[in-house]
Amino acid sequence: MSQPHDPSRATIRILPEDLADARVDAALAAAQSFGMATARPPPLPDAKTGLWYRPWFAVMLAGGLGAFVAWLAFEPFFDDFDTVRGNLTDVQRMSADNAEYLRLTVSGTPVWVSPDSVAVHLDGVTGDSAGLTVGQVVEVRGTMLQDETGILGLAVDVDTRDDKTYAPLDLRALKARDAGVNLAIFPLVAAFVGLFVGAADGIVSRAAHRALTCGAVGLGSGLIGGALMGVIANLFFGFASELIPMVDSGPRDHLSTAAFLLQVLIRGIAWSIAGVAMGLGQGIALQSRRLLLNGLIGGLIGGLVGGLLFDPIDLGLRGSLAVASEAWLSRGVGFTVIGLSVGFTIGMVEILAREAWVKLLTGPLAGKEFVLYRNPTRIGSSPKSDVYLFKDADVEPAHALVHAVGEEWEIEDEGSASGTWVDGRRVRRHRLRPGDQIRIGKTVFAYHTKTEQT
Repeated sequence: MSQPHDPSRATIRILPEDLADARVDAALAAAQSFGMATARPPPLPDAKTGLWYRPWFAVMLAGGLGAFVAWLAFEPFFDDFDTVRGNLTDVQRMSADNAEYLRLTVSGTPVWVSPDSVAVHLDGVTGDSAGLTVGQVVEVRGTMLQDETGILGLAVDVDTRDDKTYAPLDLRALKARDAGVNLAIFPLVAAFVGLFVGAADGIVSRAAHRALTCGAVGLGSGLIGGALMGVIANLFFGFASELIPMVDSGPRDHLSTAAFLLQVLIRGIAWSIAGVAMGLGQGIALQSRRLLLNGLIGGLIGGLVGGLLFDPIDLGLRGSLAVASEAWLSRGVGFTVIGLSVGFTIGMVEILAREAWVKLLTGPLAGKEFVLYRNPTRIGSSPKSDVYLFKDADVEPAHALVHAVGEEWEIEDEGSASGTWVDGRRVRRHRLRPGDQIRIGKTVFAYHTKTEQT
């Protein structure tokens, strides 16, 4: 026999959209604050974000410093020119491309010398090319090439020697050395940029554990990724550089404007390829896809920008399109600019791609913004926290969590003694709204979203 319908025993259905209703949060907050003042306290004024706390600035400086340190490490092993040393067996003067040249033969190697642009030293004293005669022992620094006639060179410096001992020219050994140095540059720069960029946010946040972890991972990922991408970049640069002579009909020791612009483009693309590995450390260390993507895009664009600027900087420092000239200063400035570009781009990508963040209004890091990229985001006094609140005795090591709920975020107190407060109300779990001011211990920060600014 069926029982009569009892309305008091009817099933209650709670749908997800009911839980997401803002009135639920308001009712919960009111219940939790029972017996306390419920009026919202006056909000604290927005804290000014100092230059050091702006992501693009701190990471830009880190990238530039990393690239500069890498340049200091490899520059002593880098030589712009090859060196041939031996007996001067022939000296010929001739004209080519409306210019006067010397054609020296040193131990069977023909070397082209432009009297107007080549430094000549006779027994250590600056002299004139007219002082070069057959029978002298000379040391020639320049660019050694291989064509259908054999080995030849474009000289930048000719120096007579008193001694008669010299090693024969080994073009294969010279090219192998140059190739080894060039292959090492990309991973070395990527490793140091990765180290400094990875550690930057941890240093700014005073979180030593995060700085060490992200820096170490940035060093490793930059070194390994830089080696892999560096091979690709070098192959591209080598093959693409073969196009330069096709658009250059000028003298051997100068680049035409068209050839120079082509070289700028080729180098920019090559450095864009190599830059991919420079910003991955933080994303890998913190296991964040968003940070990983930000670092990849930042490194790609930053490498392109830095690579495009390298040759114009070199030109500005040298003052001409001459191929045969020292470039150590250009490399130092150029690589530093590349690091600055990579760091700046990574920081800007982080700002443009962020969806939600909290900004500290009080405490030692007032003005610092923490992007909510991890679910959940940990807040506490533990150095391993994502938002590290130090010098506040009322903040516990694991004080609160911020959870992603769809496209919104909720803050949850972890059972702390001093509690978690939102707009003057103590909460256990609260759906955050743009502009909410959260107090944990003595530290107050504001919650912001991208939609708030649109």
